[in-house]
Formats: sequence, C-alpha cells, structure tokens
Amino acid sequence: MRLGTLAFLLGILFCQTLSPLPNVRWIVLLYPLIILAFLLPRLRLLFLFALGLLWTVWRADMILAQKLPNDLEGRDIKMTGTVINLPERQQNEQRFCRWRFYFAPTPFKDWPNPGHLRLYWYGEPPQPLRPGQQWQLTVRLKRPHGMINPGVFDYEAWLFQRRILATGYVRPKGEQRLLSEPSPFNIDNLRYRLAKAIKNELRDLPNTTSTGILIGLAVGERQWITPEQKEVLQETGTAHLIAISGLHIGFVAWLVFLLGRMLWSYAGRAVLWLPAPRFAALFSLSAAFGYALLAGFSLPTQRAFIMVAVAVSGIVFARKVAVLYILALALLLVLLWDPLAVMSAGFWLSFGAVAVIAYFLSRREPGLSRLAKWGRGAWRTQWVVTLGLFPIILAVFGYIPLTSPLANAIAIPWVSFAVVPLTLLGTAVISHWPELGSYLLQIAAYTLDALWVFLDYLANVKWGVWQLPIPPLWAVIAAMVGVAILLLPRGFPARRLGLIWLLPLFFTPPAHPNRGEVWFTLLDVGQGLAAVVRTQNYVLVYDTGPKICSGFNTGDAVVVPFLLAKGIQRIDKLVISHDNNDHSGGAQSVLANLAVDEVLTSATQKIQKTLTQMPKTPKLADTKVLSCQTGQHWRWDGVDFQILHPPANVVANKKNNRSCVLKVSTEKSAILLPGDIEKRVEFRLAQGYPTNLKADILIAPHHGSGTSSTESFLEAVQPTIGLFSAGYRNRYRHPKKEIVQRYHRREIKTWNTTQTGAISFRLSADGISAPSLAREEMRRYWHDYTNEK
Repeated sequence: MRLGTLAFLLGILFCQTLSPLPNVRWIVLLYPLIILAFLLPRLRLLFLFALGLLWTVWRADMILAQKLPNDLEGRDIKMTGTVINLPERQQNEQRFCRWRFYFAPTPFKDWPNPGHLRLYWYGEPPQPLRPGQQWQLTVRLKRPHGMINPGVFDYEAWLFQRRILATGYVRPKGEQRLLSEPSPFNIDNLRYRLAKAIKNELRDLPNTTSTGILIGLAVGERQWITPEQKEVLQETGTAHLIAISGLHIGFVAWLVFLLGRMLWSYAGRAVLWLPAPRFAALFSLSAAFGYALLAGFSLPTQRAFIMVAVAVSGIVFARKVAVLYILALALLLVLLWDPLAVMSAGFWLSFGAVAVIAYFLSRREPGLSRLAKWGRGAWRTQWVVTLGLFPIILAVFGYIPLTSPLANAIAIPWVSFAVVPLTLLGTAVISHWPELGSYLLQIAAYTLDALWVFLDYLANVKWGVWQLPIPPLWAVIAAMVGVAILLLPRGFPARRLGLIWLLPLFFTPPAHPNRGEVWFTLLDVGQGLAAVVRTQNYVLVYDTGPKICSGFNTGDAVVVPFLLAKGIQRIDKLVISHDNNDHSGGAQSVLANLAVDEVLTSATQKIQKTLTQMPKTPKLADTKVLSCQTGQHWRWDGVDFQILHPPANVVANKKNNRSCVLKVSTEKSAILLPGDIEKRVEFRLAQGYPTNLKADILIAPHHGSGTSSTESFLEAVQPTIGLFSAGYRNRYRHPKKEIVQRYHRREIKTWNTTQTGAISFRLSADGISAPSLAREEMRRYWHDYTNEK
C-alpha cells in the first residue's frame, strides 16, 4: 500500500515537470499495463506510476480546456454568472480602490466550457457584492498570465491549481445588473455574514488587533489579516495556526469525539446497538465536515478533512490500523480527489509533518512508562517536526524560522485549547444570542492578543530567521535522507552520519561572476522596470517595479525573492531612476527587507521621506541617499559604472526626463539603462556623448513608448540587443509596434519580458552570452504562451 501510493505520487510529480502536456489519448497505454501488472507483479509499481501520470494528464487537460479562448481577450463580453467565495474590498493608504472577487460564469456560445474568473470592480457596484449573487456583467478578460522570474512565486501555477482560467475587470461603462440574491442555504454567503458579524462585534473593542485572525479561524478567510501580522506569523513559523488546517479540523474532531463518547455512554440500550466509540467517531466526523464547510471547503480544508476522515474510519470499522498505513491511504485519497494538490506548499508541509511524527513515534522507547513517553513526546514533537520539515521549508521559502519550535510549543495549545473553541462558540451563537456571542469573541480576541505579544517579540529577535539561498533539488533530497537517518532510534549504528547528508544544504555556495564579468538580469515586473547588475563582489539594483492600490508591489513579490534566492542579502547601490510608481513602487519593500548601503536617485526627497516613515531598524541605519548626477563614476571588480544623466540642478517638466541614465561597461561590452527618458533627453545625450553612448545591450527607454527610442538615439547607442520591460496586454500598448519595427530595421535583436519572463545575460571576456529566458527555461504545461510571436 505504502509503496504503491508512493509510485502513484511519483507519477503525478513527473507530470508537473512536463511541457507541453502529453496528449490525453496516451491513456490507452493503461490497458496493456494493467494486463502486465497482473501477469508480472514486479511491474505493479510501474503501472501505478503510469496511472498517476495519466490521471494527472487527464485532469489537467480538462482544466486547460476551460481557458479563455484567444479571440475573447481584450473584448467587452456580456455574461451572467455567480459570485463565489468572499469578495474583498481593497484600498491603499489613503482611499478605497477596488473590489476583488471570483466569478463562475454561465456557459455561452463563445465560451461553452468556462473556468472561474478572478475579477476587479473599480469603484462601488450598484449593490453590495455578496457570495451567491447572480449578476449580468460586462467584463474585459485576459488569459492567466503572471510574472516569471527565477526563484519567485509562480502566479500562473497558483491560478491553475485553483481553476481560475481568466482574469479581468468589470467595465465601468458596461451594463451591470444584479439578477438575484443568494440562496439562504449558500455556504459562502453564510461565511460572509458570519465574518461581517465578527468584524462588527469587535470593531469598537479597544486595543485589539486580532479581528482578522479570528475571522480566519472561524470561516477560513484571510483578507482582514494585515501584512504586518502575516510577517510575524511567517517569521515565527506559526502561519498554519490562522488557517483552518488539519490541525484545527483534527482538534475539533477530537474534542467532539470526547464529548460524543461521554454523552452517548448515557444513552442506555442504544449503546448496545451502537458502541460509544463508533457514535463518537461518526459525531466527530460530522463536526469536522461542518467545520470544513465553514471554511468554504477550499482545497486545503478538503485535504485536511480527508486525512481526518481516514483516521476516524479505523474507529468506525473497529480496526486497528498502523499510522503509516492511515497516512498512505489519506495521501492516496487526496491525490485521487485532486492530483494538482502537489503544486501547493501546504500539501507538502501538512503531509510532511504527519509523516515525520508517524515515523518518529513508530520508534520503540523501551523502559518508559506511558506518562514518561507522553511527557517526552509533548516537547520533542516540536523539535522533530522542525528538523523533519526544514529541508522542505528552506526549498519553498528560502529561510528557516529558528524560533518556530518555541513559538509553536506555546501557540499550538494556546490557540487550540483557548482561542479556537472560544471563537467557534462565539460564532455559533452570535446570531441567536448576540450578547453571549460578543462576550465569547471578546475573550477570544484578548486571549489572542496576549499570545501576540509573545509572537511579536520572537519575530523581532535578531537571530529568529536564518536566511539561506534556495538550494538545488538534489541537496533537498539528500537533506531529507539525512533527517530520516537522524530520527532513527538512539544507538542505531552510524546514526550521526545523517549530519553529512545535511551539509550540501548549507555548503552549496551560490554561483557568482568572475572578476571583470557582469551578470545582468532584467526582471519581469509587468508594466514597470527592475534590473539587477552583479559583479564579483557587488550588487546594484536599478529600479524596483510598480506598486498597485491593494498594496501589492514587485519589490516584495519579485525583487526581494529573486535576490534572496541567489543568496544576496545586501545591495551595494539601489538606483531609483525617477519618481514614477512603475519604477519606484517597490523601493520601500526593498529597503525594509534588505540591507542597502546607498540609494542613488533623482527623487531624493521622496526616498528620504520614505526612509523617515519606516520603522528604524539596523538595516536602515547606514543607508545613504544621494542624487544621481552626470559625471558620477565608480569601478567595481574591473567593471565601470557611469551616470550620464541628469546634470546637476536639472529642471525638467516631466519626471521621465529626470531619469538616472546608467552605463555599465566591461572590457568588451556595455549595457545602457536609460529609465524613461524621452526624445529631448535622447537628443541631448546623442549630442553630448557621440562615442561614449555606445552599448551592446539597450533597455528600451520608457518601455518602448512612442515618446522615445528615436532614430538619432539608436544611431548613437548602436545596440545589438534591445530589451523591452512591459506588462501583458498593458493599457499603454507598450512596446509600440512602430518602435519594435524601428529596432528590427536596424537588425537589433529584441526580447520582451511579457513574452520571455526575466531575461539574463553574462558579459565576460568572451563577449555576451546567449540570453537566458525564464519563461522558456521554467516552462510548464500550465503556463500561457499565446502571446509568443
């Protein structure tokens, strides 16, 4: 059973490495494999591997068939459908911005098999959005498309796993009409009303910040949890506590089991017909199912419920089953239910934690009483889970929260035995007994506030987070083998050799350029710009991409993760070319998360103001802010850096024309980063630097706008490579077709981050390497390539 489940899992994992997806007709291969598996038992594992592969191919092919047709992109479409999940009201620091919600459209002629949509509604709808409502909307859609960068979150994979097959927005001038209100039995609408009730009851509660987390515990919705709270939870390894996960569903099932067994023991003769343990197991299973429904029966809660159901089934059928067998059966059922669950980090963390605990508890500890075993297990389990999961955590997140064992040792019982029961009881009675419900929720809030003081302290401990480069897959596998050896019983021969297997995880240094070389990466940040220039010992970041009204910014989402994945925690120079959001929007996040020695910018007042508004930390203590000016020059590791614009005391009507223009030169090659300069500045540079402006690689000024890339400028630069940084189907339609054609007429090779993802070059003594294109190298079957030329 266990080996068979493992073979099935490996088949599913193999499918996730494929691009493109094999034709679903390959499923006919199962028939001869079935016959061979029965004739030759040794081939059964091969059969299960193929079954897992083809099962995933079939399910994935069904989802891909629901993608938005190409000819519907960018068009106004009138459709009807249902609001699903809980709408989220998004705002920036000053004002309301938009609503984000998910929509299940009704099939129509041009899209007979539609997937779910992720939509934005700018401004207020004519009636408040609620789950379960049916609307007629005029929308503009595009196929799922995300930013692709090495070491960075794969947004397209996230959408695909959640069956979101198009994104877009509601047209402000279109016909938007509410067709019907939600059914009173709609689960999402019930969750929405409960969330609102909790928020209203705790709105005026003084000195509490726990409202969002309590809503997350009650109905599985995280939109009211602040970014600061999420950061604390991540840095202490306690993020799982605010999701309705296997921990919470299992705990509720356990509590209800104890209550049901106690009550049923007084049921008289009914106990003879149905023994108390079986009744309690069924009772607890129904409670776990109800709690999963309350969380919207999302993919993580489905997975958690299946695990609890398998565990409880042993009691229902009065069979004593080994823990590892229960784990294997639960894993198999989860994979049959949703083979794409393997794309989620939560899948690996939840099953990994249970597997480590089961493996550890299966060891025999002779000479210990039950009480002694329980006492030792209570505190050792935390350390075992931390040790067992740290290779996975490091591979997924790139860091290890060192305070996690201590934080979880306190937080898990605190939340499980106090916060969750109070929150669920308060939520259950708030509709019928508002005063009692409000009282219970207030106690839950203050109880969580007390825990939060402790977690916040741990999150600010200097040594609390161990940041490491994301390791290669072989090092992660070796570390997992090492962990398994270390967890063997005491006295096992060569047990300490497991430490050797861990070494590659920590001592595989990230690659870096040689002296005189430059490694250059133009990051994919959508409609914006961010680039990284690395020499042997120094790192320069040029711009940080945009920030949007919901608070999302590419500094947090792209620049910082990319650098940390490369093992870079310090930036020697951060160049913010000018004060436009698409270039400077992520600057605050970069400054908050990485040590920056110096900021060079034409927007010194803006950056200084940003720094004064940020919390004082050691990372910011020594950061200098200087104006970029013509004539500034420095040399790193045999590589020259020169600022060509703006002149000192420049006066420009447009921010674009105050952009810092940077030239990076090796012995044989050069890169020119001109920001958003327009025709007037291009002409001035072409006149002022008739020879020094030449560069092999040119980042197209202003994203390929018609205001830039003039003939005289291209003639002065004479690039052989032109790079465009632009957003997918952006409203400015950058880069302009005539500008791209202008580059091509000069036989300049061009690449666009929209089509390629991040673009990397290596400049060495041998010249310029072939480009490394992230979207090509990271290509998977769920990625969209309809925009490729």
